[in-house]
Amino acid sequence: MKVNYFLAFLFLTFVSIVVIANVNETDLIGCTQLNGYGCVCHTVERDTSVSVWVEGPESLYVGQTGLYKMFMAGGPAEAGGYNVAGRFGEMVLVDTFSFQHPLAMNELTQAFSLPFPTTQDTIYWEFGYKPLESSADWDTIYSCGLSLVWDSIPDFYDRWNFGAKFPIEVIDGQIPVELLNFSAVVNKDFVTLNWTTITELNNYGFEIFRSFDATSWQKIGFVSGYSTSTEKHFYSFIDYQNNGTKGYYKLKQIDHNGSYTFSEIIEIQQQTTPSEFILYQNYPNPFNPTTKISWQSSVDSWQTLKIYDMLGNEVAILVDEYRRPGNYEINFNAIDLTSGIYFYKVEVGGLSAIKKMILLR
Repeated sequence: MKVNYFLAFLFLTFVSIVVIANVNETDLIGCTQLNGYGCVCHTVERDTSVSVWVEGPESLYVGQTGLYKMFMAGGPAEAGGYNVAGRFGEMVLVDTFSFQHPLAMNELTQAFSLPFPTTQDTIYWEFGYKPLESSADWDTIYSCGLSLVWDSIPDFYDRWNFGAKFPIEVIDGQIPVELLNFSAVVNKDFVTLNWTTITELNNYGFEIFRSFDATSWQKIGFVSGYSTSTEKHFYSFIDYQNNGTKGYYKLKQIDHNGSYTFSEIIEIQQQTTPSEFILYQNYPNPFNPTTKISWQSSVDSWQTLKIYDMLGNEVAILVDEYRRPGNYEINFNAIDLTSGIYFYKVEVGGLSAIKKMILLR
């Protein structure tokens, strides 16, 4: 379905303003159970066929921002909208896809509708939540999801439901540097390490260690941190030493005062020649505006990586050359493309594979 995202957003914004002007304070538009009745600008009745739930840290330090996702499935599932709210703490924007609700400043809502890849899929939104000093020992996140027919007309066919209340234990103490993930991508001649933080306090940086037996460790590099931050940060380091065997990596996070902690150990199995052709899911997905596309090939061949829109139009060629067997990773920057669903296709010799990805602005 071809959609003009800008016009759709303007229409929904206009409808929201008109309806807000004609409701009392107990009938807040598109709100959670904490602040109102739900998506009353569409229909006043909940639909339990729409599934809504929140996932993320079950405990946070006072002042620490946790990264959460609100998932939704079911209903018409052509596109979706969301609202999340915190009882005592502060909602934190982590992307450009959301904004603070005009009638409830402790609540976030979508800036525009998020498309479902298919009606059988699950979509999600990321958001941050920070308990404040005035919080109790326990806090709560509320959620509400709207599964809609994507025609830019609020009506009975758009269905919504509340999500289960998500409890959070609030802990007094110093905020740590919180590592969200730590992973490796193995290539023929090098290994790329990737990790993400969602909060940092006095973070001087990360020392990177490598081992081939998980016992004897060698420092191979250093990446500077962001000192103190409540935003999500992405880190990357390339190790160009590849001996074709099993290897291990760990991070040493160092504070400005010299104190440190080690990450978990990750294990990689290096291969000189992959045994099969595999196209991996891009990461992150959804993305804005960059994402990584990885694949591996087991034969010498001409290889192509192309990007297509939903109508099948070719919008970018990222790879078009002869390559040897190996593991490959490409950074795709979609800065010139509009929001929506795209497809990436890799062809290796006589083999090909296609996967979906979502660009959200």
